[in-house]
Amino acid sequence: MSNRWLGLTGFALIAVSYGMARFAWGVMLPDVMRDIPFTPQLAGILSACSFIAYCLAILVTPWLLAKAGPRLPAFISSLSAASGLLLISVAHSEGGLGLGLFIAGLSAGLASPSIAAAVSQAIADTQQPKMNMVINAGTSAGIIVSVPVLFWFPGGWRMACTVFAFLALLCALPVWRILPKEKPLTQSALLHGFLRRPALLRLMAIAFFSGTASAAWWSFGPDLLHRLGTGQGTISLLWMTAGAAGIAGAITGPLAKVIAMKQIYRLSQCCLALPLILIAFSHHFSWWLFPGVVLGGAGYVTLSGVLLVWGAAATENSPASGVSTLFFMLAVGQVIGSILFGQLYALTSGKTALLIFAALPVLLVFAIQHKHRIL
Repeated sequence: MSNRWLGLTGFALIAVSYGMARFAWGVMLPDVMRDIPFTPQLAGILSACSFIAYCLAILVTPWLLAKAGPRLPAFISSLSAASGLLLISVAHSEGGLGLGLFIAGLSAGLASPSIAAAVSQAIADTQQPKMNMVINAGTSAGIIVSVPVLFWFPGGWRMACTVFAFLALLCALPVWRILPKEKPLTQSALLHGFLRRPALLRLMAIAFFSGTASAAWWSFGPDLLHRLGTGQGTISLLWMTAGAAGIAGAITGPLAKVIAMKQIYRLSQCCLALPLILIAFSHHFSWWLFPGVVLGGAGYVTLSGVLLVWGAAATENSPASGVSTLFFMLAVGQVIGSILFGQLYALTSGKTALLIFAALPVLLVFAIQHKHRIL
């Protein structure tokens, strides 16, 4: 199997499962709320449906990997993305949206551990961090593609979801042909004993609170911008800019040779807080939002890449388990964050909610002390 084809296949699956089946919901939300009216509280609950599904899939995928190898769960990932997006495209009620978001949300939880397992089986140890970082940047590619489809194709968000579903189906064939079907030799250990490791426990806490903070932007960012009087075209451009900036996550590996991974982690947390702070203190649209959003998008994807590398290293004899654990905690944080931000957004001023959520990544900058080693 060519390393290049594995990288391209993993990149495409991550683009579909994260960028389209999961994060495109945020930029669709204002249009969906106009067609199917519901409150900000319910918007938070609907967003949480995707993250809850992600959590469940992350828990099940290590078992699937142990039984069937990476190919089957990755193939199911592409099918769940396609079917969930199709359900969203025909939904006319909150229940239909919730069901579609749940099924589509399973896709990302199946994809990440499967790709991590495939990389650990097929790629030399020294090349694995670089390959994982490049594949992880597929999230940004998915966001970049989703924006023009959402706003330039006729038919609005419903037609866009249909197009996304078709792209997800296109991923199924290369996934089946290229990903290995062999079972990982060490996968049967799963997480048994891993949770006793202080390094992994610290990373789990960091992932949880990072996920909580990130939910404010990924679930409500376009709606927050809309309430500042930002035009729909500008919102689309900002969202696409955030996605494009996430491509920076692909250079985390080479960057780590110049500055320590801990410093990359700290920078990414600061970047995660920046767009929330800027929106909190804005009373109308300002062009200063563009650099803030650029750094926020880059910060999130880079942070997830750092967690991916650290999680794999913390459970070196079963890297997919470490990745699954941290991405699970990231998603649990996003479930809590979506619901909590929706409640705070409705009950208090948007500024209060944004500043509370911006404080989380700022505090997490200090979660790693020089005197302690994460790994």
